[in-house]
Amino acid sequence: MAYYTYMLGCYKKGKGFTNFYIGQTNNLYARVGEHIKNVESRNTNSYTGRFDYIRLVWNKSCNSRSEAMLEERRIKNMSHSQKCSLVGR
Repeated sequence: MAYYTYMLGCYKKGKGFTNFYIGQTNNLYARVGEHIKNVESRNTNSYTGRFDYIRLVWNKSCNSRSEAMLEERRIKNMSHSQKCSLVGR
């Protein structure tokens, strides 16, 4: 089974891009769909629900959940400018 580490670009109206959300999952399509539902419903109990729109900006396929979690941790420890470089911003 494939696992994925992914980054979402989070945007606010009037401000544009503000920051990244980094996560890992075994079903990228479904997980991004959950984030989109949080945005659409303005679910402020969820991190992505606080934004006006989100976009999948990067993802990497991993062989195991532990590999995906290590990759997630590696990216979360990057500076904002390193994350921007990773996604080509």
